[in-house]
Amino acid sequence: MSENLYEEYARVARELAQTYRVPDILSPETRLVFVLESPHVQELKFGAPVSGPSGATMTKHLFGDDYARYPLGRLVKKNADDKVHRPRLDRIGLMNVCNIPMQAAAYDNQEVVETYGRWMQAMATLRSSNQTDQYRDKHVEAVQAVLVHSLRRKLQSLIGRPLTLVPCGRFAQKFFRLAGVHSPGWIVIDGVPHPSYNSWDRAQYQDVIGRVCQVLNDE
Repeated sequence: MSENLYEEYARVARELAQTYRVPDILSPETRLVFVLESPHVQELKFGAPVSGPSGATMTKHLFGDDYARYPLGRLVKKNADDKVHRPRLDRIGLMNVCNIPMQAAAYDNQEVVETYGRWMQAMATLRSSNQTDQYRDKHVEAVQAVLVHSLRRKLQSLIGRPLTLVPCGRFAQKFFRLAGVHSPGWIVIDGVPHPSYNSWDRAQYQDVIGRVCQVLNDE
């Protein structure tokens, strides 16, 4: 991988972040961190991870059917912004591998999509081919390296804190592994699917989802 190509895509990420960045939500009280993929349309609108249907699925399983209409990202953000300090919401942290959208459709701006076409194509490949660690396409390799470096820095900032980390879905699980950050105070729950398409409702995941809920309720 060319160092110049890496620097080029690191610059692209910074440029897009000026307008399209959705920040992670973490606080000193955070004890349970969900690691997800990237923001999409609803996340851009509300300024928080999992602010759409996937977030509603998470809320349903963590807090019950009565709250299922409230996406988790919006609940956690409002709790933090308004300093409500509801204990269980305080414990939840939300982190995306990539803080800007990986899907071109989320930008709703054809000029942006065309200007950053190579970046968008590489992002699409990373999303659709996340079963591999190495790519023949040097652009995809460079963009992956940018994302790994970003996630690694964010995880390193949490070293020493007592946390349970939950990478959700194959994409987040792969990048969490590639980041290679560990801490004695961390517990990692493996095998949790991404909450899209109501996957958390599927029978084969009930044991691991139950473990996540238990962590939240036991704190």
